[in-house]
Amino acid sequence: MRLQEIPSKIIDIETLGTKEPIVLVLSDGKARFAPLPSHGETKIVTHDDKVTRVNFNEGELFK
Repeated sequence: MRLQEIPSKIIDIETLGTKEPIVLVLSDGKARFAPLPSHGETKIVTHDDKVTRVNFNEGELFK
């Protein structure tokens, strides 16, 4: 599972310890984050006003 829970109730983005791009998901009173792939597509799926799934699709680059 790529999404990691953020333990505190106060989110301090600077202390997440990452300089790479991340996605921050807030749903159902929980905050989670995951690093974004260097290329590809990330889909956030919702149902009944809650995030149910985060899909990471790292595609190939064709040049």
